[in-house]
Amino acid sequence: MNVNSWLNSAPVDHLDAELIVANALQKDRTFLHAYPEYEFTDAELKQVKSHTMRRALGEPLAYILGYKEFYGRIFKVNQDTLIPRPETEALINVIKELKPHRVLDVGTGSGCIAITTALELPGIEVDAVDISLKALIMAKQNATNLGANVNFYQSNLLEKIEDEYDLIVANLPYVDREWDWTSPELAYEPQTALYAEDGGLALIKQLIEQAPAHLRKYGYLILEADLSQHKKIANYASNLFDQINSNDQTLALSLCLR
Repeated sequence: MNVNSWLNSAPVDHLDAELIVANALQKDRTFLHAYPEYEFTDAELKQVKSHTMRRALGEPLAYILGYKEFYGRIFKVNQDTLIPRPETEALINVIKELKPHRVLDVGTGSGCIAITTALELPGIEVDAVDISLKALIMAKQNATNLGANVNFYQSNLLEKIEDEYDLIVANLPYVDREWDWTSPELAYEPQTALYAEDGGLALIKQLIEQAPAHLRKYGYLILEADLSQHKKIANYASNLFDQINSNDQTLALSLCLR
């Protein structure tokens, strides 16, 4: 069977099919358009069929391919880490605007936030923590592959952190299991990286309580959360943080220590 025939009959989204085929052939997608009559080897066709079936059953494409693009860079992922989302790139934009000297990424997962921050703001110090040792292994691999200088530590939020930072950033679990509009694909991702108690806010509230002790004067805590949660988070943080700014998925809490 050739590439064109398969793409025209694949039981998944056309773009997904192209990415699956390109991955199997170890080629760029442009190769598929330049050589539509390319004949699969038996091994290539077997892989394409297997990966296509997995995608047809709902498995996220990132886990099938083993990578996901984030902020223009390729990050390795597996089912030990949350898949990087495009909306999380907004956190990087906020961090770049604030130009901190020392950053801590809490719940780093694949390391996409910490690594991207280190690469986009060369010369700053970036630390990252996660409770999952398996996630940290993946994050360290990504840092090595992308040439990023990031210090990784295992910690449950800030329990094992002693230092102070200009900025703490976190994309913690914030999904409420009661939400009825989430994607079925979430079933494939690590549940502890997605869901939290207390309407999805349990871990965010813990971090808000811990953060002031680890922020320098005029420091920031930057959070990702659903827009519907921002008001509750802001109210919870109001006694600890002087300034609160909300925009789409990103919530910035500004702490002015007295």
